[in-house]
Amino acid sequence: MTSWPQIRGLSYSTAGRTARGTVYSSDGTASFVWFGPPTSWRMENSDGSPVYIENATDEYRFGEDGVAVHTAKYPNRLVAVAGVSPMVLFTAYRMWAPAELTGQPPRFGEPKHLAETEVRGRQGWEVEFDDSYGGPTVSIVLDAELGMTLSWSQGEQWVQMESPVLDEDFDPALFSWEGVTLEFEDHLQSPEQLEYEQRMQELTEMPPTRVTWVPTEVTVSPTEGDPMSGALGVTVSATSTQFGVRRWLTALGEPEVGFSMELYSPRARTPNGPWTVELRSYNEISTEEAERVLAGVVLPDPPGNIGDIRDATTARQQAADEAEIVATLGTGRNLDDYLHPRGSGGASLLVRTDFSNDQRWREVALAALKPVHSDFDDDSTFQAGLTCIDHPDNDGLTVDDLLNRIGEENPPYYAFIADTTTMSDPEMAILVVDCGRTVFDHEPGRTFRVVPAQMQSVENNLSIANMDFRDFADAVDDDGVFRGFPPSPPHVAILQRDELIALSATNQSTPALARFAEELSDLDNPSLVLYESPRATLHEFTEALDPTPNELRVGVEDYLAATSREGLCQYGHVQILGGHWNLVIDPQTGTLEAAMLRQHQPSTPS
Repeated sequence: MTSWPQIRGLSYSTAGRTARGTVYSSDGTASFVWFGPPTSWRMENSDGSPVYIENATDEYRFGEDGVAVHTAKYPNRLVAVAGVSPMVLFTAYRMWAPAELTGQPPRFGEPKHLAETEVRGRQGWEVEFDDSYGGPTVSIVLDAELGMTLSWSQGEQWVQMESPVLDEDFDPALFSWEGVTLEFEDHLQSPEQLEYEQRMQELTEMPPTRVTWVPTEVTVSPTEGDPMSGALGVTVSATSTQFGVRRWLTALGEPEVGFSMELYSPRARTPNGPWTVELRSYNEISTEEAERVLAGVVLPDPPGNIGDIRDATTARQQAADEAEIVATLGTGRNLDDYLHPRGSGGASLLVRTDFSNDQRWREVALAALKPVHSDFDDDSTFQAGLTCIDHPDNDGLTVDDLLNRIGEENPPYYAFIADTTTMSDPEMAILVVDCGRTVFDHEPGRTFRVVPAQMQSVENNLSIANMDFRDFADAVDDDGVFRGFPPSPPHVAILQRDELIALSATNQSTPALARFAEELSDLDNPSLVLYESPRATLHEFTEALDPTPNELRVGVEDYLAATSREGLCQYGHVQILGGHWNLVIDPQTGTLEAAMLRQHQPSTPS
């Protein structure tokens, strides 16, 4: 039977030779492909219209309108390809070529399966590999006569070649384009992508970091020989640990680790003249090997005087920070473009309606957007996800004006307004407006104010409907400003299902207590955090509660009676769908004294 080294050798024989064929893909497309090594390609649709043309210096991609988008090639340019590219059939030999030839470890090692097969009428050898890039097994079929790759499949994606031909003389005009052309920069819709392209081109023009030694593992596999005479033939492959090297001027401090380097773990770093050099790798690398790699790194001179570089980088960062702030302030944004969640994704709007002081508006917006440290044991923060609207057309906009502009169709549930009071108030208290529909228990036009330090609490909870507008509006101070919820008192105990069932059994003398005991058994994992408080405090709080639309209340009078006496009591609530049961417990006897149900009922369509 033919061995893998023989098949691989046949594959290597196609390197550097012109090739063409018809390629079929798992996405249902068919392409005519011409390849003129090392860098010339032409791909056409089944109707003969070009899809892609490439030569040593230029690349052309064609849209449905037949217009070519031209890009000048440069080293290390990254091109994203969806699915499996037809090109892989013409250059598959690179996947198992040794690192000495390609400059990088081979993607595939020894095959785990080898069998004869047929692809589109041609005989070939099917070879299966584990993919060092991850993912399912890769199956490749190599033509038994020509050595070209007839098929490549991985998972549900595949490409296959029909009618392969080698060694034709191609007209150079195949790999150029004289028709309608649009330059890539003019075609590009994303400024971010254009900035990235320019950035990558700048990086390729920088003096490189040269690495003169790479740790290599050599594998020798016997393939043929004679034990008696000692004759032996072996195949030799070499693999190297993939790693990255960072450099920075020590005097300027370490820059932030970028995305590509963040994927590697830091292994070692060392000073090298004015530079600091760091080695990062996916896999473990010994200290000795890491030090040897870093010792062999050759670095260029700094790109100028270090003091001048420091001044320039500082100025650049300040300019970038200012540009980010200006973009955040939303100058010129049209309010009407953001008023309906279906069109804007449900943005949390901060609308400027006072234009007397630009600097004050800047202070208000930045204070509202300032991250606030969380209570977790880490460096995490919370931040209001605001979309600022700064347009003079909104000067003097009132709450009624805003509600009228929103209308009834798909309104946002809330909005924030920086009005004259906000601008003049030392606390910069921002107006919060309920804009939702009454059918969903909202109260359009109801307002309260919030200090910027609590903006993240309000916005984060309203934006995910974790809390209702009224939860914050009911918790404001006497001046109508929300400055945060009062800290919870230390809890006495936490009761779980069994303890709650036992508690409910201590008293079922009222309809509300009996109903609580009955519903408790149907709850999934009920619990109650138990606190202690003067009864009078609970009584005053309960009396002040106004029923909300569509709210069901049961046992209110019992609850008020239990909290009207003097002394302390224990209290807490058990969460249920759409509401909760509030409980009062005698701290001396542990007896359940009262249960009050508050639950929002679904609205009934009229």
